[in-house]
Amino acid sequence: MQLSARTLVLAPAKPLPPEHATTTPRPASPPLHSHFSNLTKFDLPPNLTMAIKNVALVGANGTLGSVLLAKLVDSAAFNLTAVIRNGSSSSPPYPTSQVRVVNVDKELTFASLKEALTGQDAVIAAFPLKSPDAHIRLVEAAAAAGVKLFIPADFGSIDADNARARELVPLYRHKLAVRLRAQELADQHPGFTWTGVVCGHFFEWGIKEGFFHTDLKRRTADIFDGGIHRASTTTLTRVGEAVVRILKMYPREEIKNRTLFIQSFCIDQNELVASLQRATDAKWTVNDLESEAFIQEKKAKADGGDVAAVEDLVFAIGTLDADWTQRDDFAMKLLGFEGENLDEVVASVLRDECKGC
Repeated sequence: MQLSARTLVLAPAKPLPPEHATTTPRPASPPLHSHFSNLTKFDLPPNLTMAIKNVALVGANGTLGSVLLAKLVDSAAFNLTAVIRNGSSSSPPYPTSQVRVVNVDKELTFASLKEALTGQDAVIAAFPLKSPDAHIRLVEAAAAAGVKLFIPADFGSIDADNARARELVPLYRHKLAVRLRAQELADQHPGFTWTGVVCGHFFEWGIKEGFFHTDLKRRTADIFDGGIHRASTTTLTRVGEAVVRILKMYPREEIKNRTLFIQSFCIDQNELVASLQRATDAKWTVNDLESEAFIQEKKAKADGGDVAAVEDLVFAIGTLDADWTQRDDFAMKLLGFEGENLDEVVASVLRDECKGC
């Protein structure tokens, strides 16, 4: 791997090179812009009333799930249920008047899930997708229970349609399997639909946990190929807001049986480091890595069971191949979102995470 250390010198961002990854064919959907030529906000048209009232969240205690639950509670628009495994030592930090808790068996069997989901209008999956089996049982149980809208655990760095992502990281094969099963069920059950949300890297988590290869203490950062690759990335808060807006939009056709792409901003790595420099009022040392060499090195380690190398592969793919802005399913306008301010978000993350950085 070629590696050099340098102090960042800002330069105009170069265009993103053409993408080389191929994608798996999926059911054809009309471009989003064909749906909202006249309806561009997330507000419901006057002839529609909100059809989602009862919402179940599976995985309410995780990094994303806790934020989703907080946004759902803040909306005061839904009757909320947290689905918790029997024996779990954690429960949502809300009174039962705000969040009802329903227990299911540890194995997440179909029968247990179907019973828990009966009477729900929407189900959100926010627990780890270590294998597709439990998630497929969840979507099957949702369809069998009469759920109207299923939101799979498709959040995160890369679209599962990306062939290279599936080749390098099993997680994306699992995500695609769940998505395809959801579509099969939508074809079989006219009242059942699904909506995926793909958001790129979780932004504040990426900084706080070092996932972006940015070290707040040492003030160092790794970038790829001169830092030119632009990628969409999203705060956890915005992901939560997007889920609430999608639930409120049902049954509008443009959210049904498709993946929606969102972001807080689309930036290159030089822009991120420049913002970190402004927030810390200090120069940072930047290690410029050759992306393909990095991927090959990490793939060899991941194949040997190195979990950290798998995370590095996710970081790399989500940096090189995650610009959503030209996609037909880029849903910022549909959901009524504007771009967030990078410097404001970075400053907020550093205030919360790193006193004196």
